[in-house]
Amino acid sequence: MVGSLSRGGLEEFIRSVYRDMLPIRAVGPDNGGEGELEKCEYLEGIVRSLGFKRCERYDAGDPRARGGLRPNLVARFYGDKPKTLWVVGHLDVVPPGDSSLWHHEPFKASFIDEKVYGRGSEDDGQGILLGLCAAKSLAERELDSEVDLGVVLVSDEETGSVYGVRHLLSVGRGVIGDDDWVLVPDAGNSDGSLLEVAEKGVLWFRVQVLGVQTHGSTPEKGVNAHRLGSKLMLLIDDYLHGKYNARNELFEPPTSTFEPTKREPNVPNVNTVPGSDTFYFDCRILPNYTTSQVLGDVERLVEDFCGRNGVRCRVEVVSREDPSPPTDPNSEFAKRFTETLRRVRGTSVKPKGIGGGTVAKYFRANGIPTVVWMTCDETAHQPDEYAKIPNIVSDTQVILGLIGANVSF
Repeated sequence: MVGSLSRGGLEEFIRSVYRDMLPIRAVGPDNGGEGELEKCEYLEGIVRSLGFKRCERYDAGDPRARGGLRPNLVARFYGDKPKTLWVVGHLDVVPPGDSSLWHHEPFKASFIDEKVYGRGSEDDGQGILLGLCAAKSLAERELDSEVDLGVVLVSDEETGSVYGVRHLLSVGRGVIGDDDWVLVPDAGNSDGSLLEVAEKGVLWFRVQVLGVQTHGSTPEKGVNAHRLGSKLMLLIDDYLHGKYNARNELFEPPTSTFEPTKREPNVPNVNTVPGSDTFYFDCRILPNYTTSQVLGDVERLVEDFCGRNGVRCRVEVVSREDPSPPTDPNSEFAKRFTETLRRVRGTSVKPKGIGGGTVAKYFRANGIPTVVWMTCDETAHQPDEYAKIPNIVSDTQVILGLIGANVSF
């Protein structure tokens, strides 16, 4: 009956969507999957059934994906208000990883108590459902609001957003206005007190050291790339931490981080001196610096090291994104968010910056006020990933409060 949506009805809607959505394996081609088309088509059907006045697709071509495209859906509930709050979720999920670590089937919705388990339940099924639940509440309770509700569902968040938000913002310029607000429910904490307003820049790079392979008993005939690679890795590590040591208390942690991470296999047996060594760094850089500064220093260090040790080296960028300007914690949007959380939930929040990356940075780079927020236990990418249904209901109330359509369930 119109106007009668209850908490129980909203929870059943959430369960129903999860039952149908989680079995759809929306893994992107870069992670060995077929893409997001089937999932987008399912969710587009729900969006249209909820009565959104405007619903458009901004698809990116990708011959590797099912249907040759990566879908991006943009919908506006009322379609005629001067300001819109956009709730941005991403369609793609990461692979489940080692299946032996799961106690529940990754691509199935398993409901236990108030949790739903499955790959993509939190990341970013929870974000997707927040927008849908807010729209369902507006439709079934026949509510009006000061601010329009928009839902954006994008592809390719997990592997760079080339076919997702970055494509959308290039071909759909003006769809999301400079005065609109963007909420990205793709990170948070268990009590909803984390309001993310800034992200560090990201630089991932690979270094390969080329020596001369030889037998382990005659090292003098070769050049041990593994030893030299280890020395070079520590040299880079010490240099970057020493030079780029500024602190910014907005962020957790408050410093730039430079972590040697992956190392590629060199030789399969113990008694061979390797002629090649390849290692990687994951750098999360404060807005005080640019990725160009860091990369330039790495390239100079490597060139000097190679000259002094008589070896060849290669530096290759794996991923690179400069930090975008933070959302001002004193902006109208951030202050309204803080006040709404206090009023609706009694939650005090402190704006913070994070080292992880979300699509928020692309909106911020275009000058659009953007925050990242949701209430979650931070199980993304883990075995037995889950979302809590009461969190989705409670967060929906916050979104409705933000747009001036206050309800309680």
